[in-house]
Amino acid sequence: MTVFTPATGLVHPHVCIAGMGGIGGLLASLIAPRPLVLSVVARGETLLALQRQGLTCTNGQTTTHRRLPAASRAPDRVQDVIILCGKYHHLPSLLKTVSHAIGPETKIIPVVNGFPWWMAPEDTQPTLQHILDPDGSLSALNPNSVYGCVAYAFSQAIEPGHIHFSGSPRFLLGAAIQGGACMQAILDILGNDNSVFEESSDIRKDVWNKLSLNVSSNFLSVLCEATLHSLASTADTRTLMYQSLKEMQALGLAYGLSDLPTLEALMSKMEQGGTHPTSMLQDYQHNRPLEVSAMGEAVLALAACYSVPMPTTEALLILTRRKAALRQHLPGQPADTTQRNL
Repeated sequence: MTVFTPATGLVHPHVCIAGMGGIGGLLASLIAPRPLVLSVVARGETLLALQRQGLTCTNGQTTTHRRLPAASRAPDRVQDVIILCGKYHHLPSLLKTVSHAIGPETKIIPVVNGFPWWMAPEDTQPTLQHILDPDGSLSALNPNSVYGCVAYAFSQAIEPGHIHFSGSPRFLLGAAIQGGACMQAILDILGNDNSVFEESSDIRKDVWNKLSLNVSSNFLSVLCEATLHSLASTADTRTLMYQSLKEMQALGLAYGLSDLPTLEALMSKMEQGGTHPTSMLQDYQHNRPLEVSAMGEAVLALAACYSVPMPTTEALLILTRRKAALRQHLPGQPADTTQRNL
């Protein structure tokens, strides 16, 4: 990664972020001051805004402005780290924009919600592949080069090239292959001295904990068009969230995870969500496709493999999918692209 040669001196690592929605834009803003060569991949209005005005990121009264190399594909050189930021269903198209920049030592970090392809047990592949990796492009990646990432960040693109976030973002990182490569090289590049990036002691468990929070809240947030705090503080929706979390805990245990957080601890985390809309509610409000495959269908398919009943979660998914389908067929819906992740 970062190397020193007598002829050229210090060579900074090359990092590319593909997908400049709320999370991608936030990450770019956070790591831009680091000693690295950063480039970003975007498209449409977001790409034009980044090329013309640069990236603006606001948090309360603080605003930062960055000028970054932005294009519709990664630079024509092998990158040390590639970060894929978007909805899970965007991953194949994101991968196409950076595939030419992936070398044998390139570290690939997908930052997405949902149950990831690299966590699917081998005996569930026939069931899950058509949901998580329909074209096989994700499974074709060298598993030793893939690193899981769990993002705890309330951020959104309020307009192309302008990100707003609240609170203190936190990103947990870990090798996708259990017992895999050391995380220190990546942390040295992204920064492990500011509590934003941390090494996970068990990335699979951390992914599952975040997935549990998403599954039990995102569908409800669309159905009720409400924030996390509202859902967690209202008796009837709180009951539904609790039941869905309980089902996710049972599935997590069947999957092989242990020492999962208590349901009370997870509910407490929900209550701390404040008035920020969930990512799925943001998508619904802007009439964009919802993340129902990796966050819902894959979970239910996994539950079927382990014979774990999930009636509450299944009902929430069915109703959410139905509500989204009805909205897409309403006349006169605006084609808003403000918060696209590419």
